[in-house]
Amino acid sequence: MRRPDPAAGLTPVPTALSAVNSALTSIPTAALLLWDEHDGPHRAAACPPDEILQRALATLAADAADLLTGPDAEYLTPCDSAPCNRYLLRHGRRHWCSTRCGDRVRAARAYARRAQSKSR
Repeated sequence: MRRPDPAAGLTPVPTALSAVNSALTSIPTAALLLWDEHDGPHRAAACPPDEILQRALATLAADAADLLTGPDAEYLTPCDSAPCNRYLLRHGRRHWCSTRCGDRVRAARAYARRAQSKSR
């Protein structure tokens, strides 16, 4: 598994780690044991309306932590489009996080070729 190289500028910002850990610990993740006349005993995560955003953030934080520590972490790579600061899971020939970034790179290449051919 490839680990971030501090020399490559991939060392996480301490506040980012703190924010992810805060989201991970802010909401209990265990499903409660519930009972009702129709379903009998069942498990479900109770979600009061005032915790919806916190639960969504906790879910996103858990997914991010799983991605960074899981088997696919070695495929995590920065987008090859210069102004983009996003990451993607590289597979096959994919180099960009989105079609938009790929289009931006291809348009820049085409512009550079046209500019070069006009200067000759």
